[in-house]
Amino acid sequence: MTNLKSRTAADEIETVVVDPDHIIETFKRNHRDETEERSHVLRISVPFESEMEAIPHALEDQTDYPPGGESTPILLGPEAFVNVRGDYDPDRTRIPIPTWEESQSVARNDHGDDIDEGTVEEYHITVMEAWKECVRTSLVDEVLLLPDPEPENEVWAIVRYEERA
Repeated sequence: MTNLKSRTAADEIETVVVDPDHIIETFKRNHRDETEERSHVLRISVPFESEMEAIPHALEDQTDYPPGGESTPILLGPEAFVNVRGDYDPDRTRIPIPTWEESQSVARNDHGDDIDEGTVEEYHITVMEAWKECVRTSLVDEVLLLPDPEPENEVWAIVRYEERA
C-alpha cells in the first residue's frame, strides 16, 4: 500500500530506516485487527529527505491521507519489507503468523487431547519465536516506494534496519 504526494518527492528518498521489531509488530497488529476496519502500516512522513524513518501507524479507515494532499506520507504494509511472497498474491507474505489454534493442534498431536493451557502456551511461544526469526531472515535490501506499470518508472529505496529503544 503506497500513497504519494508526487513522484519528485519520493525520488528524494534514498534510504528508509526501519526497526525490524516494528515490522513484526505491524504484522501482529494487522493479524489481531483483521476483522476491524483498521490496518497497520509503516509510515514515512513528509517532508521527504534522502534518509527517512518508517514508523508504525494505525489507519482507522482508508481515508486517513487522501491522495494528492499537501502532506501525504508514504504508507507501506509490513509485507513490503519481506521477500518471501507467493506468486498468487505479491502483496501478501507467505510467512503467516502462527495462531493459537495451530499451536494447540500441534500440542495435541504431540501430547494427546488432554493437554493444559501451559503446554499450548509453550508451543505457541516457540512457534512465534520461529516466525519472528523467519521474518528477520527474510528482510529485503530495497523497498518499492512508488509502483508503476512501467518498471523503469518505479521508485525504490535502500532499506537499513536498526533496532530502536
